[in-house]
Amino acid sequence: MTCPGSQEQVEITQCPLEIITDDVWEVMHYAELYAKGLPPVAGGALNQAKQFTEACRLIWAEEAMWKRKLKIYD
Repeated sequence: MTCPGSQEQVEITQCPLEIITDDVWEVMHYAELYAKGLPPVAGGALNQAKQFTEACRLIWAEEAMWKRKLKIYD
């Protein structure tokens, strides 16, 4: 794998999911919520129950899967 703007290459020898740290997963989670209109601020994603935000992610994933299967494009 070559990094953008670099000639150096990195060889990944294990599952990438094992390399990603918890803090990176958390930022990715908040980025997804922010893209859906729930910013990571007080009163936004930071004040929602974890179960609620996880349910939202599940619903959005299911919705995206069915839109792909049914060829529904926004």
